[in-house]
Amino acid sequence: MRRTRGRRSGPSPSIDWTRPLTQASTATADPAPAKKMPRKAWLIIGLAMALLVLNYFDRQTLAILKPVMKTQLAFDDEAYSLLTFAFMLPYILMYVVSGRLIDRVGTRVCMTVFAIGWSVANIASGLSHSFGHLAASRVLMGAAEPGAFPVVQRAILNWVPVERRALAISIATPAGNIGAILAPPLIALLATGLNWRMAFVIPGVVGIVVAIMWWFTDTKHSSSAQPVPNTPSPEAASEEAPSVKALLRDKRFLAIVAARMISDPVWYFYLFWSAGYLQERAGLSLAELGFVGGIPYIVAVVVCIMLGRLVDRYTERGHDPIRVQLRVFALSAALMPLGALITMASSAFVAVAIITVVVAVCQAWFVGYNVLLAGLFPVRINASAVGILGAVGASTSLVLNLLAGSLLAQFDYIALFAGLAILHPVSAVILFLVIGRSRGRRATVTGA
Repeated sequence: MRRTRGRRSGPSPSIDWTRPLTQASTATADPAPAKKMPRKAWLIIGLAMALLVLNYFDRQTLAILKPVMKTQLAFDDEAYSLLTFAFMLPYILMYVVSGRLIDRVGTRVCMTVFAIGWSVANIASGLSHSFGHLAASRVLMGAAEPGAFPVVQRAILNWVPVERRALAISIATPAGNIGAILAPPLIALLATGLNWRMAFVIPGVVGIVVAIMWWFTDTKHSSSAQPVPNTPSPEAASEEAPSVKALLRDKRFLAIVAARMISDPVWYFYLFWSAGYLQERAGLSLAELGFVGGIPYIVAVVVCIMLGRLVDRYTERGHDPIRVQLRVFALSAALMPLGALITMASSAFVAVAIITVVVAVCQAWFVGYNVLLAGLFPVRINASAVGILGAVGASTSLVLNLLAGSLLAQFDYIALFAGLAILHPVSAVILFLVIGRSRGRRATVTGA
């Protein structure tokens, strides 16, 4: 250690907040045995998954019941676009605000308030008797829903041992896909079996019940009580305390911001436009789409869990989890140019297969971003980091979707699919150039 300190010169290129956590030594002959997942942690993960399922389920209800509600509440497609805007604007703004609230107040209070908030908004949507009431309920839903994602990130860091975090994040983060899979059949069943209002009210009541369960389960009030310490080294702590300002000055975080700005629109475009493409261009009927439409999301969940477990296994063996995650980014990004071939697919089956690959990679990247945040930055700032990234990604995605209609009219799907196919490779290069190089420099500086 004396030789190492003697050779260090000049300031660190960025704030090394979590060196003891993320810089695992590859030279260790016998790495310490991995800690088991506490039972309480599994319960937290289960409730987090349930709430994310409801989160995605509730936001799908209006879109699925739009034809019925247009007649019942007397509004047209232009008014529907205003409802979408009424949801998205507070959604983007609250992504940033909610992350900071979570870091200050904690996951117990915030998740309970957020989940009850969007559940009440869902019930209010079902009880609306005018367009104005419905719009107000969408504003509330947009303000409440984004906070769920940084809460889940922070709760995992509070409850799950370091060696199991990639797996926990990979299980919980893509759970919203299950809500997207379940929403069409269950909403149709509730609307036809009871009435369209109950399709809003019943899931809203379920959400309130699960939120109350979260309140009585997530009883850990501070990161200091977490199973595995995740505090910065004394040297790093003396340089600068964790804060949003310090986060925004860190080149590694800015690299992740840039990657999210570039890559997130791919996910949102496929989410909103691929179903229409499969019906209008690939020749699938609505019934056929209902049969195969959930395949990409099911595969995405499985892939995310497998990759999370892979990162954890390498971490257990003494590898740096950040470098492992960067390699996962690079390998998965290499698959994304397949998206440019969708319009050339010989059949609808081939098109669905390519879309499945793209969706799985997008979801794996969302999980991977959270793994990077968990390894690079302190627990106390992670929720804010997730919130900032979510807001940035949603903003650029909103711009693309506003322009998508005119772009399709001028250039058709082939240009959009081809353009989107290169965004993840570009993002992977950015992450390697900034984060990958910084890890390499630190390994050289601290090496024997």
